Amino acid sequence: MSDEIISLIDKDNNLIGSVARKEMRFGIDYHRATYILVFNKKKELIVQKRTLNKHFCPGYYGIATGGVVAHGESYHLSAQRELQEELGLDLTLTNHGLFFTEGESYRIWGKVFSCTYDPNQDGKIIMQADEVAAIKEISIEDILINKKCLKFTPDTLDALHHYVENRLSIQPSDPD
Repeated sequence: MSDEIISLIDKDNNLIGSVARKEMRFGIDYHRATYILVFNKKKELIVQKRTLNKHFCPGYYGIATGGVVAHGESYHLSAQRELQEELGLDLTLTNHGLFFTEGESYRIWGKVFSCTYDPNQDGKIIMQADEVAAIKEISIEDILINKKCLKFTPDTLDALHHYVENRLSIQPSDPD
C-alpha cells in the first residue's frame, strides 16, 4: 500500500473525508474508483493479469484498467492517470456513467470509461511491472457468454455488466 490519500465517501457517493490508503478499511469504508475498458480495433477487450503481489485478487484478470480515485482528483483525471500508469497510454475516454459495487473486501462507487487502442496510432503498450503481469485480448462474449476459464476480479466484472447494460447511454467525458 502506498502513502496515497483517498477520498472517503458515504453510501450515496458524497464526500465525507479522506484517509491514507494504508489506513483504508476496505470492505467497510466506501471509496471511488475508475474502470477503463480498453478495446482493440477488433472490438476485443485488452484485459490485464494482476501481479501476484497485489493485495486484492492477486493473479486474477482485471477486465478494466483503473484504480482508486485519489483525494481531490476527479474520476476523469483518475482514469487518465491510471491508463497512463498501467499501460503507458494516453487515449480519448468515453464516459459510461456511475455504478455501485460491493463485495467482501470492497464498497465502490465506480465510473466506467472506454477507449479504443490502435498500436499503429497510439504506440506500444508499456505494462506497469508491479501491477500488470500480462495482457490478453478477449471478446465481451467470451467473458460473459462463453465463460472463458479465467478468474476475473469481481468489481471489474460488475463494471463490464454496467457497460453492457448502459452502452447506448454514452455520455461526453466530463471533468468529474
